Amino acid sequence: MIVIGHRGAAGLAPENTISAFKKALDLGVDGLEMDVLLSLDGEVVVHHDFSLKPEITRTKSGEWLDENSRRTIKNLTLLELKTYDVGRLKPFTAYSRRYPGQNPADGERIPTLREVIHLLISRFDSKTELWIEIKTSPEKPELTPPPEQVVDATVKVLSGEGMMNRSRILSFDWRALVYCRKIYPDIPVIFLSYSGLNLDNIKTGQAGPSPWTAGIDVDDYNGSIPLAIHHAGGKSWGPHFKSLRSEDVMEAHRLGIRVYVWTPDEKSDMERVRRMHVDGIITNRPDLVSGTFMKD
Repeated sequence: MIVIGHRGAAGLAPENTISAFKKALDLGVDGLEMDVLLSLDGEVVVHHDFSLKPEITRTKSGEWLDENSRRTIKNLTLLELKTYDVGRLKPFTAYSRRYPGQNPADGERIPTLREVIHLLISRFDSKTELWIEIKTSPEKPELTPPPEQVVDATVKVLSGEGMMNRSRILSFDWRALVYCRKIYPDIPVIFLSYSGLNLDNIKTGQAGPSPWTAGIDVDDYNGSIPLAIHHAGGKSWGPHFKSLRSEDVMEAHRLGIRVYVWTPDEKSDMERVRRMHVDGIITNRPDLVSGTFMKD
C-alpha cells in the first residue's frame, strides 16, 4: 500500500507549500498530492481554493485577508500571488482546528508546479511521484479556465521538466480526466468521488448525469462508481475514506481498478482502510504511516 502526502503534509506544515512538500519527502512518502490552478498570466500554481483563502493568507503588511478582500487566483498574476504569505493558519478559526499539529512556516509563498518539481530535482529525488489535482468546477465555470486548458498547461510543465513518467492527474471534474486520457494517454488518471454537503460530484438519484462526470450517469450502473469509472476507461478511483465499503474495493479490484482513498488522518481510520486492501492512502499525516507496517 502506497502513501501519498495530501497537499504535501497539511497536518504538519502549511498546505501546498514547499515546507509541506519537504516534510512529506523527509517522511518517505511515495507521492506528493497537490492542487493546481492557473494564474492570470498562465502559470500553473499550487493552491487548493479557487480564491485566496482567508484562513491561511496574509498580506505584505501581515494583515489577514477577510472574505471581502478574497481574490480569485485566475485574476492574479504570479507576481501578485507571490506577495501573499501562506505560511501560517489563522488562529481561532474552524480551519485551524482541523490541523492542530501544523507547524507554521512564516514567509511561505504560493509555489508553482515547476518550483515543486525543482525541489525534487534539488534533492536528487528520482522516484517520488507527483499526484496533481486539477481544480475546476462545472458548477462554477467562471472561477477557472476550462479543464482542458488547465490540463494542457499542467502537462506542458511536466513534459518540459521530464516528469511525465512519474505523474498522475486527479480530479473531481471528470471532464479533465476524460480529456487527459484522450490527449495524453500515457499519464495515469484518478477519478475522485465525493457525496457530501460541500461537494457532490456523483449526484446519484437525479435525472441525467452529474455535470461533474463528463456525461456519465452513475445511475446507469446501479449507482456503482467503480462500474462508471470502468465504462470511462479509468483504472484508478479516489473515494473518501468515510464512504468506502469493503465490497466497493472488491468490486473495483474485480474490474481492474486500483483504489486510493483520501484522507484518513487517524491511525484507526488508516488501519480500517488497510484491512479493506486499498492500494494506497492520501493523508495529511504521513508521519503516522511512513516507515511503519502501513507501508507493508
